[in-house]
Amino acid sequence: MNFRLRLAASALLGIAAVSVGPPPFAAADEGEIRIMTQNMGEGTDYSELLAARSPGAFVAAVTTTYQNILATKPAERAARIAREIARERPDIVGLQEASILRTGAPAPATTVKSDLLQSVQDELEKQGEHYRIAAIVPGFDAEAPSTLGFDVRLTTQDAILVRREHLAGNPRLSNNQAQHYLAGLSIPTALGVTFTIPRGWASFDLSVRGKTMRFVTTHLDTFPTVSLPQMKELLASAAGDATLPVVLSGDFNARADSTTDPTYPTYKAAIDAGFTDAWLKARMADPGFTCCQNPSLSNATTALSQRIDLVLLRGVTSVSDVHLVGNKPTDKTPSGLWPSDHAGLVVTLRIPGGGNQEAHR
Repeated sequence: MNFRLRLAASALLGIAAVSVGPPPFAAADEGEIRIMTQNMGEGTDYSELLAARSPGAFVAAVTTTYQNILATKPAERAARIAREIARERPDIVGLQEASILRTGAPAPATTVKSDLLQSVQDELEKQGEHYRIAAIVPGFDAEAPSTLGFDVRLTTQDAILVRREHLAGNPRLSNNQAQHYLAGLSIPTALGVTFTIPRGWASFDLSVRGKTMRFVTTHLDTFPTVSLPQMKELLASAAGDATLPVVLSGDFNARADSTTDPTYPTYKAAIDAGFTDAWLKARMADPGFTCCQNPSLSNATTALSQRIDLVLLRGVTSVSDVHLVGNKPTDKTPSGLWPSDHAGLVVTLRIPGGGNQEAHR
């Protein structure tokens, strides 16, 4: 039996992440920006694949993972997340785990079974909300045989969406950047292939009525031995310009709510670098848990018990509002599933003016 595991070049070689050309940007109000970060949830925690100890067990695990993902009804969940976006009308949306599931044989598998990012965009258009992709950070692109007679291919990616409306002030995006971290988690498989899961960040500068700030989104690794070096890379690169207000957003996989957790130093590295936690700034009485529902997303009551999805601010002093979405039973899909294993975080803030704006126009 010919076992194989196909990995895209982006996963093996760590090529630069894709940055899409900047569209016009719509500010919610003069100097006010609303930001949303949402891990969409891929519908699996990969536990079956990680537990496989032989090629046969791995192929069976591929089947289980595929079926588990479909059982979470990705398109239905993406539609629910899109409706939350339409309700909140954020100017910028950072999406993590906006994955694509494909099947087919022989490789490469090309039949799309679910595309979370495309489903979100389609539903937003139905809702009359016009968002465009500002950046995509590709993750891994892996394909392996299943017991179903076809290969299963999963492509992971993070993305930034911006609301496309033309308001007074002609706000613009510029200086789009996206790249992978040098630090990455290497995982051996039962098929004899070891690969590194690429993670990265995307950023752009936005100017609104003479005010400029930098927006960054990222998805750090789950293991602190990897996430801490990634955070240090982020602080030295995308967040390294001290002349601009900076907003870091995303799934940091670092517990901001527990100083004794092994992942806390990753969070503290950002705080020590001068960043302020938007949630603590505006909602200190609420724990703000964002993670994690059960992988099946079918748990009756919420299982959120950690705060790892964050918006971190430097040079931004005014937070008008911060709240969670997708964390209440009324947010569930028609099938009774949570929209994601993560709650979404929405932050409304004002960016300060400053004398440095000319240099960034």
